[in-house]
Amino acid sequence: MHMRALWAILAGMALLVPAVPSAPAAADVGAPAGAPGTGSDAAEQAAREIADARDRANAAADALFAAESDLDALVLEQQGIEHEIGVLQVQIDGLRAAVEQVAINRFTRAGTSSLPLLTGFRSAGEQAQVDILIDVVNETSADDFDEFDALNSDLDDKRSELAITEDQAEAARAELQRRREAALAEVELLKEVEAQRLDDEAVRTALLAEEAERRRRDDAAADALRAEAAALDTIGRQTQTGSGGGATGVASGVDGPTAGDGDIDDPGSSPNASTGGTGGGRTGTVGAGGRPGSNPGDLGAAGWLCPVQGAVSFGDTWGAPRSGGRSHQGVDMIGPRGLPIIAVVDGFAQSKVNTLGGNTIWLSGADGNKYYYAHLDSWASLGQVTAGTVIGYLGDTGNAKFSVTHLHLQIHPGGGAAVNPYPTVRAHC
Repeated sequence: MHMRALWAILAGMALLVPAVPSAPAAADVGAPAGAPGTGSDAAEQAAREIADARDRANAAADALFAAESDLDALVLEQQGIEHEIGVLQVQIDGLRAAVEQVAINRFTRAGTSSLPLLTGFRSAGEQAQVDILIDVVNETSADDFDEFDALNSDLDDKRSELAITEDQAEAARAELQRRREAALAEVELLKEVEAQRLDDEAVRTALLAEEAERRRRDDAAADALRAEAAALDTIGRQTQTGSGGGATGVASGVDGPTAGDGDIDDPGSSPNASTGGTGGGRTGTVGAGGRPGSNPGDLGAAGWLCPVQGAVSFGDTWGAPRSGGRSHQGVDMIGPRGLPIIAVVDGFAQSKVNTLGGNTIWLSGADGNKYYYAHLDSWASLGQVTAGTVIGYLGDTGNAKFSVTHLHLQIHPGGGAAVNPYPTVRAHC
């Protein structure tokens, strides 16, 4: 058969074969969800990327606030050392004055006495000095000299300790600045990641599932740690009971609740107090590690809303030391200035201004709880509000000007003492 005729027959046969669609290309897991060619796997991958970005931002927030706590603790230590130096200096000055007065009194009375070790000095000038020294030795006890030496030694030690603390504080300030920049950078990255993906409904659904699974894993790990601590505590009590000749478990070395007056971020008054005034608010016991209020769980009902709308990061800083000897009584949520702050539940929102909190709001919730918002840049709708109403905007008023732009949120169940809001915020943000 002629070759040209053969090619014609083959071409006709090819036209009779139905076209088979090519297999779709694997979804680009790095592409924004909802783009052409992506599916549920891409949505889940996008959700994981958002959750990872949130975890990194929250870890950076934790590191930032840990650095703030370290610096505040060093400043408190420095203030304590300075106080001790002042006390020592007063004691030394008082003792020096007493010693000098004895010498002056004996010299002006021109009294003479002698000690065998000093009788060889007979020149006028030398003898006058010797006589004064003899009188000092005779009329100032050896204890005075020992105390004088000990106080001066203590003073030198405290001054050295202060110098070390000052160096540590300077290093802590540099570390704080580094972590502040890192935290803000992570928030900006989180904002970009969420902006690219959260418009897709499939990604939002996948993200809810991803966050729930991560919370479940975190809670399981925390439960395991608490169980291990409880087991070690039980073993410790049993050991002490066995070695203490009948001592009960109450005498164990386990820390119980500590009473205190840990100053919160100065809400201006207790949540049940009448309006007006700027007196310092107080709570009862504070601190993490099993103390009251440290682990209240999720206090928000199904309709409870995240207080900051937008990309934010936060960590669990309940009970951390703060300047002035206070303990941290809330959760700090870092974000860009001007992000909307909303009512987490229906209630009545009332504005106040105080030194530490700056522009603040007390929200008396319809759920029976009271909520304290601090460091707002400005206020929005106040008075009777519904959940989701914008009541203010993220800022850095009050003592937040020394930190970063953030919301300080407190939860007061039933209007009473503050409890750790982190579990609630974590469950709803």
